[in-house]
Amino acid sequence: MCKKSWTVFTFFLIETMLPCVFGVNIELIHDPRFEQGLAVLSPVHGKKVVVGTLATIEQDTLIWQLAQWHSQYCITGVQRENLPDGGVRFSNVAKSITIGLGALKHRDITLAMDSRLEYDGKLRTQGQPWPHLLVEQSITNCPSVADLAGLHFHIESRLLYAEIFRPKGYTRTLHCAQVPFVLTIQNRNPESKGYGDFLWFIVPIYDDRDRIPQPHIAQDTADPSAKLIYNPGGAAYTDQSCHDGQWITINCDLLPFVTRAIETAWQKGYLTDSRDLNDYLISSMSLGWEVTGLARVAIQFRALSLMASTEGEIYEN
Repeated sequence: MCKKSWTVFTFFLIETMLPCVFGVNIELIHDPRFEQGLAVLSPVHGKKVVVGTLATIEQDTLIWQLAQWHSQYCITGVQRENLPDGGVRFSNVAKSITIGLGALKHRDITLAMDSRLEYDGKLRTQGQPWPHLLVEQSITNCPSVADLAGLHFHIESRLLYAEIFRPKGYTRTLHCAQVPFVLTIQNRNPESKGYGDFLWFIVPIYDDRDRIPQPHIAQDTADPSAKLIYNPGGAAYTDQSCHDGQWITINCDLLPFVTRAIETAWQKGYLTDSRDLNDYLISSMSLGWEVTGLARVAIQFRALSLMASTEGEIYEN
């Protein structure tokens, strides 16, 4: 078929095709392999003050931030360790971050911590804050929940080790090591009375207390914001468990769960100033360790993606 005939034939197909929806896919997570490094935040909770960098390349502005809330061991000024297989590691006595470059590229990032040092070897008491080791970033390109046709989440995780110490006085409710993937679902409409209001949406990756993390839908009593935490439990997303020490995959559409989270918030008396899905979108994400007990733990992540899909115009013959 000559070039001119092929062009006419293609045009004919487009003009006569069946009704079709053209959508737009938007990747919400930038630098998903952490190749640029991380800006380190001060351990003082609630004040996002950058106190250093864990940089892998020369970069004026780093997309990722490393949150280490309530840590006694701020990971700044540490010597970069270049690993034989091409990765880089930053560490101090209480924590380490390994970024997979070179031959390590199939392991994008590894987060490790030893909370025994953070707690001076003593079990945490009721009301005492706990150390975090989280990677996080703002999300600035998300359409409203009302405009989404899908919110496809993909992550692969592998627990390297988890030494959990349970001396006398240990209780399940106070002491654990867990890894949540957290989205902030927020009202970002400046014309709305509820502008800025939000809830915490959780995909649980690991919890030392259960092979499959349990649901938890309740007020956040640890944060002054006192917002709703919506965690439908690990079984909502996968039947695999990090407890097995193998790579596990979560690959699913989060949109039905996000919509249900907002509706649940309305039912429970949260987000009271707006009941319009057009006002809400994802404004940030975080991933990593929250350790409320005595533990020495490490986990790897790879293939992180959060893809927002929207429906475009509908073309009909």
